[in-house]
Amino acid sequence: MKPVITLSLGGSIINPGEIDVTFLGEFAKVIQGLIPRYKFMIVCGGGKVARDYIHALPQGLTEGERDYMGIAATWLNAELLSYYFKGFTSPVLPKTVEELMQQMQHFDVGLSGGFLPAVKTDEDAAIVADLFASPILINVTNVDGIYDKDPRKHQDAKKYSELSYREFYEVIFPLSLGAGSNAPFTLIAAKICERTNMQITICPKEIDKIKQAIEGVNVGTVIQNT
Repeated sequence: MKPVITLSLGGSIINPGEIDVTFLGEFAKVIQGLIPRYKFMIVCGGGKVARDYIHALPQGLTEGERDYMGIAATWLNAELLSYYFKGFTSPVLPKTVEELMQQMQHFDVGLSGGFLPAVKTDEDAAIVADLFASPILINVTNVDGIYDKDPRKHQDAKKYSELSYREFYEVIFPLSLGAGSNAPFTLIAAKICERTNMQITICPKEIDKIKQAIEGVNVGTVIQNT
């Protein structure tokens, strides 16, 4: 049985201001070229679109209600991506994890957005990666790795090539759990991956590096206990 490689594709990767159709086409081509060796699970985030819709909601809603607005944006991105994988993924996106499991028995590419409020899509990706026993979870982001401080503000910021899970927890800054919050990779997602010592790769938005990351090459920051 082919291993399932899980990718968490941030919403800002898909739509950084306008939809990056060039990236989506190249990304789909790379994934399809590797299908003889792997199956793929791709979880889409909502990004700025999700946050914009959340911020447009009226006052007085619960955080859970606000989360569902953001979740809708993740599924819009997943629906868009499904057309780039026509014939390789189900024509009807799953509504539950159970439906996703059934679809992965028949297709080489699984696609989803978020499933539940208060759960970030990185955490959804970690859950399905754990479910399908993925050897690696690749988090495609707009950064080239994890730093000890914000490299945009500090020229002396140090990039970490490898981190143990414990080191990751010590390095990563406290994150907001509010609806639409944004981060390279969440602590909860890492905790889910840690229980099977899954390799997490923080990977920049570069097609060649995404392909290398799928092959197990460290192209940014790898989180794994040795």
